[in-house]
Amino acid sequence: MHTLTPQELLEVWESGLERKPVERGVWMLRALRDGNGGDDPARLPIGRRDARLLALREEAFGQEITAVASCPRCRESLEAQFQVTNLRLPAKDLPGSTNLILGEYAIEFRLPDSLDLLALQEIQDAQPGLRRRLLERCILNVTYQGRTVAPAEVPDSVSEAVAQAMEEADPQAEMELSLECASCNHKWQELFDIESFLWREVEAWAARTLHEVHQLAAAYGWNERDILALNPVRRNIYLNLIAE
Repeated sequence: MHTLTPQELLEVWESGLERKPVERGVWMLRALRDGNGGDDPARLPIGRRDARLLALREEAFGQEITAVASCPRCRESLEAQFQVTNLRLPAKDLPGSTNLILGEYAIEFRLPDSLDLLALQEIQDAQPGLRRRLLERCILNVTYQGRTVAPAEVPDSVSEAVAQAMEEADPQAEMELSLECASCNHKWQELFDIESFLWREVEAWAARTLHEVHQLAAAYGWNERDILALNPVRRNIYLNLIAE
């Protein structure tokens, strides 16, 4: 991977506007790949993909993160400040597939990836059955009493055990923040979706950067590429001079 330049980040943002939300994280990671190939981010287990998005976020915007949440008890808004390192778990080797014995069921499964999430999004089905469909996509083989059966025939208790095994195998896939409301002292766990959060940051950065390009181009006649090539300190000096 290489660090995105401002020009590249703007191009990723512009291209990402036409993509589905679940595709945007993968699109950003693909933009970082060198020409030497490597793993396709779309086929990475969700936790490994999110670990790479955390690294991308750190490279682009730094360690500090500020997020806004709403208290589930009193609905008060609160600001949470933390660091990327607070979310990053130790790297671990994730298996291509895992075998699980549950009573008379023998199940081989893989971990979900972005292609699975995209397939479910295209179903446009908001019913609880989406979780079950995700599990069925990730079950590679299942036998009951030595007889091969379809993933759809697995009882709910067994599928829930498979889901639990997936979570344990890939804990980075569900990042949670421990929050406390200053107004009512309620404590809770909030899921943190790095994919959507990073995209919102990129959108805000792009809007701010394009406004700065507009100001400098109007004042000095410079083109976009030359303005983006300026380091942030020098660019801010010129912006301050325009404002005087």
